[in-house]
Amino acid sequence: MKIKLLFLITILSFSSSFGQDFDKLLYSKKDQATYLIDQKIIANFDVMKQLGSDHIAKIEVWKSAKKGIDQYADKYPNLSEYGLIIIESKLKNIPAKSQTEIREFLHADPNTKVYVDGYLLKNYYLIATQSITEIEFISPNEQNLNEEKIINVWTLNKDIRLGPLNIRQMKVKESSNTIQ
Repeated sequence: MKIKLLFLITILSFSSSFGQDFDKLLYSKKDQATYLIDQKIIANFDVMKQLGSDHIAKIEVWKSAKKGIDQYADKYPNLSEYGLIIIESKLKNIPAKSQTEIREFLHADPNTKVYVDGYLLKNYYLIATQSITEIEFISPNEQNLNEEKIINVWTLNKDIRLGPLNIRQMKVKESSNTIQ
């Protein structure tokens, strides 16, 4: 089952993006599906692995049938650019934080917008505590093109946020000459 799941995730990550305009930050995730546990908790692959097959009742991988049509936008607005992985869990007490709790922790205004992996949360969602890898409290600035303070919660590790990058590493040859 794990091999099939990894295969589906790999296929999903290489699929093209949908045509919907997404409300996202300049630096947002690339080529990574959004994981939703019980349709209300945003998580990542690590949390799904920790649940284990004994605690997963059902997994669905959703992606749009045609480029330019996001059939999940009504039910899950702004979360499905790279597809959705919906997990139905047998556990009912997955540790998670609400958007309000995150705002209070950062002493932010109650109206501060919360983003996850660079995508604005337009509905009420919880974020699995074990999925949170970093929280950014971003002030207004021209570099990020935002006009107000925002909170961005990362569930992805830095090395996979931008998807598969083709970066050529250059080896620096050490000189055999020494200065005396």
